[in-house]
Amino acid sequence: MPTRSQEDKNFILSNLEETYYIENFISKEDIETLCMEYYGNINKVYKNTGPITSDIKYYDSPVLDKIIEKIYKLYPNSKVMSGMFFEVKQPHIIHNDDKHSLPKTYKAFNIPLEYDTKEEPHLCFFDQVYLDGPSKFFNGEKNIETYYNTIVYDYDNVVGKSPNPIDPIMKEKYLSHLEDKWLQGLSFNSAHAWRPGNAIVFDCVRLHCASNFVGKKLGLSIFTEYR
Repeated sequence: MPTRSQEDKNFILSNLEETYYIENFISKEDIETLCMEYYGNINKVYKNTGPITSDIKYYDSPVLDKIIEKIYKLYPNSKVMSGMFFEVKQPHIIHNDDKHSLPKTYKAFNIPLEYDTKEEPHLCFFDQVYLDGPSKFFNGEKNIETYYNTIVYDYDNVVGKSPNPIDPIMKEKYLSHLEDKWLQGLSFNSAHAWRPGNAIVFDCVRLHCASNFVGKKLGLSIFTEYR
């Protein structure tokens, strides 16, 4: 298994910034077009872990082209590393959005497209980052099923671990689907509402997860590397 050089790790760490969102990143018409394109596309992967995904490489979409152009204007040194539509009926657990080839992973853009849930969902972030490839985080567990990400059962290599437990109010509000032991060493950073048309911008290596929800969500994620 390849390892990321310390020089590249230092570079990624030096480019970390606070997670933020951009209101009305795409229009209502763009949302409708993307949803139509996704539901009409046959190139979907039905993952054993639950999500349905569809790689953006299968889409010849002026709307996607426009989104990528916006990303390049915001981050001129970025290059699209990968991207996908994702449809989920259960909340994502703690993960990062790195790549096995270990490039100079850079910024991610999460664009909510629609949701049908009892309460407004959120995308939740932790202060910690992980620099050793695409991973999901299940501290203290074993034999967890996976599709692409490596499963991390101890947090020795998580960067910036916290000695303090997650605030129980935040845990109950956003993270009730997660075991307490999975959160050991992590500290809550922020929660961003899942509002169609907005873009949530974050570092690919930052640990994050969905808030708990019952229902369905559809979103678009585009991940970049530094060029």
